Amino acid sequence: MGGTNKPYMGSIKVKLRQGSGTTQNIYIHFNYGRKKNYRYATGLSVKKTSHWDAENNSVKNVNAEPDSNNINLDLSELLSFSRKLLRNLEEEDIPINSHILKQRINQFKNKGDDSKESVFLTDHYKWFVKNFETQPRPSTGKPLAKSTLKPYNNTLRIIKDYETHLGYRLVFQHITLSFHSEFIEWLQEKDYTDNYIGTQIKNIKTVMHDAFERGLHKNTNYQKSAFTKPKEDVNHIYLTMDEIEAIKKIDYTKRPGIEISRDLFVIAAMTGLRVSDYKSLSSSNIKFYRGIKYLEVKTQKTGKIVHIPLHKFVTEILKKRNGQFPPMIPEQKINDDLKIIGKKAKLNEEVIVERTEGGERVKTKYKKYKKLSNHTARRSFCTNAYKAGMPVIDIMAISGHTSEKVFYNYIKASPMERLEKISNHAFFK
Repeated sequence: MGGTNKPYMGSIKVKLRQGSGTTQNIYIHFNYGRKKNYRYATGLSVKKTSHWDAENNSVKNVNAEPDSNNINLDLSELLSFSRKLLRNLEEEDIPINSHILKQRINQFKNKGDDSKESVFLTDHYKWFVKNFETQPRPSTGKPLAKSTLKPYNNTLRIIKDYETHLGYRLVFQHITLSFHSEFIEWLQEKDYTDNYIGTQIKNIKTVMHDAFERGLHKNTNYQKSAFTKPKEDVNHIYLTMDEIEAIKKIDYTKRPGIEISRDLFVIAAMTGLRVSDYKSLSSSNIKFYRGIKYLEVKTQKTGKIVHIPLHKFVTEILKKRNGQFPPMIPEQKINDDLKIIGKKAKLNEEVIVERTEGGERVKTKYKKYKKLSNHTARRSFCTNAYKAGMPVIDIMAISGHTSEKVFYNYIKASPMERLEKISNHAFFK
């Protein structure tokens, strides 16, 4: 509980609003800050304005209002709950908005009758994404990064598709272990990979937990150990330093579009930056410290500031471009160009990708260049720096990883490459 000594700022009033004919609908008006208001429809009404006692917030006991006692009782309970709700939200420092007020009051009105539950998962999901697109999340202190918004929106689309398949909308109480297994089976039938399915489960758990903490439901099934997100290690490729240099040496002056894609990829492979970060690089990111030329970048995903010494490959690209970074082009265009670039660089090594699709393990052979993508660059940076003997803590300081567990997923060195690195350690000399 926080802020017990701060003044109570909210206020509540009851007002009438014209309904059909002369009927006046009864609304509760919340005021919880400057220009922050919410009007809640109680579902109650009086037949005429003259039947309303504004001073006592009640319906007058007149013959024309035979249900006045029940209306007054219901309204009194709603007002009592609403005042307590507003005070509790303020004391607990929970952000107040029309969404949470409506949800909490509806739950109060429907108490003891689960069949009346109308708190739909997608309604809160949409609010969650829209709200935290600009507002800091309590768990991180930062809004959702642009790179994170896309997966969240993908999950929302998938949930809606699943609701169409079910023939009804999901409410919080539907998110059970049975839902978990049936939803995963449905996704597997669509041949989604385990990692992609895992992302959907993770996002649903996050939104469910946010709703739980806001008191919108009491369903804890999503917290159970069996409500897990499928995950598997996929043998993604990386490029060696020799392969990156081979790509860098190709002359694309007659194909400036592909040259931009190539240069952006090489910069990413030498800095470890995410696409969301290297696409906005400019000369203002270049700094100097005691003769060291480096990049200073505030990462979009975490808000962390990283400092990256400029590799000679990056310096050469900047020199070629008169000190300027390449202009950013669409990510898909880079991904498409990388297939052309990789083929030109003769990255024809055969790689086998094994992953779970539709619930079955599938092995597929590819030419290495066909698996090149933007993200290959970041994996290549982490792996090459690791193979070169750079301490993990220093690599993470550049890549911006905050978890070693996540970081080691980026290390794609083969057992023999790892053996070679270990053999060069002073212990074996």
